[in-house]
Amino acid sequence: MVIQLVRVSIKPDQRDKWLELIRANAAQTRTEDGCESYEVCEDVETPNSFVLVERWRDIDVQYDHFRNPKFGELMGSLGDVLAGPPEVSINEVGSTLTLDEALAAAGVSG
Repeated sequence: MVIQLVRVSIKPDQRDKWLELIRANAAQTRTEDGCESYEVCEDVETPNSFVLVERWRDIDVQYDHFRNPKFGELMGSLGDVLAGPPEVSINEVGSTLTLDEALAAAGVSG
């Protein structure tokens, strides 16, 4: 599994445009082969700061997403919207635990 985390700050006066763009991108990305989830979250402590969490089946489908012309269109339309460059990390995950499993491994009862 691959998890991509994107932290982005937007210009306050571009909020409506951002929401329109990111809603359309989320809907389109969720239909792509290998996309397991795509979530958009706003930081409750920092207005106009968002975190995108994408889960992909594997790195190859993540790369396919980058090659999709719709991805290029989105990136091209964000120039006037972003307050600065996004922070992006792409993480290949070797294993995943549920909270109950992690608490049990830590010796803590849930």
